Amino acid sequence: MSTIKNKALDFLKNSSLIKDLNYNKFIFYFLFGMKCSFEQFKMNINTKCLVLSQYPGAEIKGLGGLIAQNPKNFEILCYTNGSSMLSEYSPIESASIKKQQFQEVMKAMRVKGYKLFDIDDKTLRNHYSTFKKIDISEIDYIFIPNVYDNNLDTISLLKHFKQILKEKEYKENLKIIMYESDFALCTMDYYVDISSIIETKKRLLSIYYPEDKFPEFVDKAIGINAFRSIQTNCNYAEVFMKFNVNEFLHIPLI
Repeated sequence: MSTIKNKALDFLKNSSLIKDLNYNKFIFYFLFGMKCSFEQFKMNINTKCLVLSQYPGAEIKGLGGLIAQNPKNFEILCYTNGSSMLSEYSPIESASIKKQQFQEVMKAMRVKGYKLFDIDDKTLRNHYSTFKKIDISEIDYIFIPNVYDNNLDTISLLKHFKQILKEKEYKENLKIIMYESDFALCTMDYYVDISSIIETKKRLLSIYYPEDKFPEFVDKAIGINAFRSIQTNCNYAEVFMKFNVNEFLHIPLI
């Protein structure tokens, strides 16, 4: 079996298809589940982090623990208003409720900065003019949702972000970090032990997903963090995948 796998790898390495995709590690690890380096994510007091969220709450599901541990290192930008997230309300009412929730969560965490854009769900693809206003020139880490979240606004966000990287200045050593919100990552480069702050993450999630309207949602969302403890030797963990700019630019998007 290993011989067949090795031959398949050799074929892909030399194929024009993989060369066209720059043989980036995302495709490689997604197809073959190969383990890459895996270490604890660390930052210092001066590290500047920017989170790009595709809807209110994605930022907490994906890295609420990390943000809560280091709030002054983080700026959060949420690019849709949640207009379709609450089916029992009109789009305007849903967006208003999600905005209130987002602001409550951000104030509770005391992050360095935050903004929720008034862009209706499933229309982000039409709003590059708004997206391109962000300044990434001094950022060390930019956190983005998993490319396989299979969400229209996620793909639009990532496409807009690619264009930003082609047009704007950024630090030479900028790192792009992919987080888990709706789908699990296929492999991991970093993990963060959030065991000591898991109750805080649960409380933040419950603001977005109150128990009376979303029964057991918080416990289910935290389940991925419990599962990641198997790989990280801690009770709860958040995990991430790391790219440099060139690697990210060569990730194919739907």
